[in-house]
Amino acid sequence: MFFSLAWLSLTLSLGVWWWILGFRQAKTISEISISAERQLELNRVNRMLQLEGSFFLSMLTLGGVTLAVLSYRDHKRSKLIADFFSTVTHEMKTPIASLQLQIEVLLEDTENQDLKRKLTKIWKENQRIESQMGNAFYLASLMQGEALYLETLTLQELQESYSHHEPDLIWELNLPVTKKVHLDKKAFFAMLKNLTDNARRHGKANLIKLVISQEGNRICFLLEDNGSGFFGKKQFLTQPFLRHSKTSGSGIGLYIVKKLIEKMKGKIEFPDSPNGFQVKLCLNEVV
Repeated sequence: MFFSLAWLSLTLSLGVWWWILGFRQAKTISEISISAERQLELNRVNRMLQLEGSFFLSMLTLGGVTLAVLSYRDHKRSKLIADFFSTVTHEMKTPIASLQLQIEVLLEDTENQDLKRKLTKIWKENQRIESQMGNAFYLASLMQGEALYLETLTLQELQESYSHHEPDLIWELNLPVTKKVHLDKKAFFAMLKNLTDNARRHGKANLIKLVISQEGNRICFLLEDNGSGFFGKKQFLTQPFLRHSKTSGSGIGLYIVKKLIEKMKGKIEFPDSPNGFQVKLCLNEVV
């Protein structure tokens, strides 16, 4: 939208400049001309330039108004879609969380191994739905330009909070737990969830470790796994709706991770790894 309007403004400016220049040239020549026949010819050229310029400006104005109307309609349509995603994901969160809780209660109460396996499968699929709904929610928020709720937390607070969500994740801290970072806790947990889900589903990893270290004035979270790794072009990993293989996802998860970490004034990297796959998230340290 902004590119189209900028292009229209540039074209309009060039058109006006061309018209004024041609008009001035004709006027200058007419002033220094002494022949009556030549004067009539120049007057005719002058009128033609005025007519052509007026027509050109009219077409540019009409095109600009049309482009503005179409851009406004497209903006309204995009906002409606984003609002729809936001509303649906918000309404779905409660029943999904309730279903998850009921499945966990059944898993604790039952002794039947066959039933436990079935319930575990349902539990995993429900978690997958919850993750996808979370992605839709953050995608809608990013489309609407909503701000994150940034707060200052220690590494110990982060670990204790996230361990309840994913107890199998191994934390390795190479710096004091009192170090602080500025982030949106809910969004950061969604990022970790996306990355660990990708490692298990697409990389077939059964061991995931989060190594936290300091690099200058940044605190970096290196997520590494023992999966099959990635052999494509890593610079395309964060592009949405781009499939890298037949078994890969839509790319929305990594796209959301990239956008969220950038909103927290951080960055995402994909270091080379001889085994498995690695993702590094770096945030500014709070002194």
